[in-house]
Amino acid sequence: MLLSGLCVPMSLQAQEATNNASHVRYRADYVVAADATYTETDFNDILVKTKAGVDGYSQVRLDYSSKHETLDVLEAYTMGPDGQRRDVPKDKIYSQESYSSASGPMYADYKVKIIVFPDLAPGSHLVYSFRKHVLHPTFGGYFRILEAFNPFEQFDDAEVTLQAPSDMPMHLFVRDVQGDKPVTAGDRTSWRWRYRRSEPLKSQTFSAEAWEYGPVVMASTYSDFSQLGRAYDVKAKAAAAVTPAIRAQADAITKGIDGRRAQAQAIYEWVAKNIRYVAIYLGNGGYEPNSADSILANRYGDCKDHTVILEALLAARGIASSPVLIGAGGGPEWSQVALVERFNHAINYVPEFDLYLDSTSPFARFGQLPGGDLGKPVVHTRDGRLAWTPANDAKRNYSHVTTAFRYDADGNAKGQTGIDIGPVGEIGLRGAFAQVNGQIRSMVEQSFLGQAGLIGRGKLELHGDATDLRQPYGYGFGFEANDVVDFSVPGGMTLPLPPGSGSLRNKYQRYANPTNEVPFHCSDESREQETYVLEFPASVKLDAIPKDTEFSNAAGQYSARWQRDGQKVTAVHVLQLKSVRGPHALCQPQDYGLYRALMQAVRRGFRAQVVYGDLVAQH
Repeated sequence: MLLSGLCVPMSLQAQEATNNASHVRYRADYVVAADATYTETDFNDILVKTKAGVDGYSQVRLDYSSKHETLDVLEAYTMGPDGQRRDVPKDKIYSQESYSSASGPMYADYKVKIIVFPDLAPGSHLVYSFRKHVLHPTFGGYFRILEAFNPFEQFDDAEVTLQAPSDMPMHLFVRDVQGDKPVTAGDRTSWRWRYRRSEPLKSQTFSAEAWEYGPVVMASTYSDFSQLGRAYDVKAKAAAAVTPAIRAQADAITKGIDGRRAQAQAIYEWVAKNIRYVAIYLGNGGYEPNSADSILANRYGDCKDHTVILEALLAARGIASSPVLIGAGGGPEWSQVALVERFNHAINYVPEFDLYLDSTSPFARFGQLPGGDLGKPVVHTRDGRLAWTPANDAKRNYSHVTTAFRYDADGNAKGQTGIDIGPVGEIGLRGAFAQVNGQIRSMVEQSFLGQAGLIGRGKLELHGDATDLRQPYGYGFGFEANDVVDFSVPGGMTLPLPPGSGSLRNKYQRYANPTNEVPFHCSDESREQETYVLEFPASVKLDAIPKDTEFSNAAGQYSARWQRDGQKVTAVHVLQLKSVRGPHALCQPQDYGLYRALMQAVRRGFRAQVVYGDLVAQH
């Protein structure tokens, strides 16, 4: 029911509650052979209740690998509110190449079978069933199930069954489903689990993935993740063989470069810049990399292929590395049994420098990792070692924004915003600005002004080349704005929005809901600082500046410090987030209140005002 392939980012979006449709009847039956090949037969009867439900279910997409699997649609029809059955015409059930197949011939066996349902309207049922034969197991002797039921959806009658040889090791984990005792008949053992939920959860602000906390059935023939990692490495290691072509390319990349780390950096940068990334969207069939020679010849590949060619090129210079399977973008916890679906990405590890490298990101400098790769569980496939990538903490995930406003007597302002965005932010920044030209630059400048509520002119200043991974990258923003404040009457002003940057004051919007009823990801420990320097003209009398404030709890700390030096007022706001339950655990619903209280303190801190004008003269 829930399959993920490698190289597919996990969603960090909250799982949205929906009663636009309900699963009237769901069946998933697995029959496993002694060699771990299997047949999966699924049946779905879905009641569409709203127009949004119609839009969401107007077509169903079923992924499969024509090299490793066969997939047959057994039936597909709609049942209208009038009770009339309308079968889906044969020409409305068709296969097409997946995105990865269209992007590169080496992935031509990846297909998507699409069912387009006719006459679908609110009150209709859509019914379809299919049978998938898995002709080759993902790894030798490996079979697994991940059936996760989204608690934000209605299930009237769901059932999962499994039948396998009795002597096949089967490691099971179930949560919040009803299960019968296994039944053995002859040399076969059968399991059955049932699940119902008549009232789906309402939308939540934050939610971990459904399998991390919700109703789930997991099964695996592998005893642990170490066994799974080593099984992946069987073909991955062979694919990374050093050939004459690979050796010649490594020599060309490192020509004139001394030092092993410098050579490793040059090779990493070459792969990041020259091997185009092509994603693979399905699991079975998506775990065997192509050979380093073919990747070099084609100059593209998915994440597994990136690890292969990077490993091979490094090995050609005598630098050892190995692939690492990682659950990028998801939570920090392992699944309870060894599921390859726990991993959706592959990167490299270089033990000589104790560095993880993700060459699929063309904007990550040597030693940097995208935020989605940080603090995530990994299995080192060469030796089966389990670990976590470096934490997404304040050393890597930070920002320091400094904004200066110089006001004149007429209330106009000139100023500058400078940003030190940190390694995690720098990667995204490079990607965002890599294609900036004159026209786009003008749009960005006007957007920065508009978001800060200013009317005037702005100038974007890029610091460095987005494609030069040897140098830091950043930007600044200079501005001139008209009619920002009226000094002709006494008043009070909160800190202005920093042109060219977001602000801590807006974080509270994500915590507006009073509660959060499901576990959520909270393992990142970022640090954000905003410094404001406000210079007032000599003609404006400054009456008062706010008092310093501070707040802390288990979710983090917030402080606001104020200082006045003549006509210059400086305010420094700092927010440091913490992992309430440590970096390797989900937060629970009761933890949400801690983060909400912290953000409420930030919200209040930015309400503070600088008071100006001759208050006595006005009376």
